[in-house]
Amino acid sequence: MDGKSKEIYSELYAFLDSIDEERKNKIPEDLRELIKSKKDDNYTPKYPKGAPLEKLKMKKETKDMINLLDFNYWCENEKQRKELMEKIANGKKNEKTKHNAFEKIKNIFKKKS
Repeated sequence: MDGKSKEIYSELYAFLDSIDEERKNKIPEDLRELIKSKKDDNYTPKYPKGAPLEKLKMKKETKDMINLLDFNYWCENEKQRKELMEKIANGKKNEKTKHNAFEKIKNIFKKKS
């Protein structure tokens, strides 16, 4: 795994460390362990608890992964998923490109049935 990927996992791990236990526990333990195992132990960003995602200094790919977690684990119904997709699309200049990229990778963190 390259250094950038490890940094993304480090940022994701630090973000998960900054959220409340209830939200964190909605992420399967094996996925949290996978994220922890892939992070760079020499890169340990810190994020303030409760800070809005758009205000955090992190890589775009990390924010995309957080949005995937949100879509698959924190959205409680289809309405919330649709609102998240609209928020993501509205935040990007090229909505079609963003939607296509999101569709390709959204199942990475798919809930296990």
